[in-house]
Amino acid sequence: MEKKQVLIWCNELRDAWIMKNFEKVAHIFSKTTTYFEDPFSPPGTTLDQIKSYWDDIVYQQINELSIKPLVVEDFTAVLHWNVDYNDERDSVKYVMDGIYLVEFNTLVECISFRQWWVVKE
Repeated sequence: MEKKQVLIWCNELRDAWIMKNFEKVAHIFSKTTTYFEDPFSPPGTTLDQIKSYWDDIVYQQINELSIKPLVVEDFTAVLHWNVDYNDERDSVKYVMDGIYLVEFNTLVECISFRQWWVVKE
């Protein structure tokens, strides 16, 4: 798998997030069998569980969002992401920074997803 293919996947995820397009998010993760929202919780293993992790994007007014590949080896990628948004529920500004570890199949579909993140205080 090439870095260029992963960059296309990153851009699709970024666009779905910004547009709050839950159908596109569901499509991006439709082949995912393990989705770790954080490293300490059990993984989501169904599409409904995975989609529920994305519920809060409906409240996010995105100021800036970036998802970029750092390392691509075989069918695994390490991605760096950051987001700056205002939450419409409380008007609080959040700045988050994180890493995704994504495993892909031969069709460049995500089959395993893990993330680690921190919120700037």
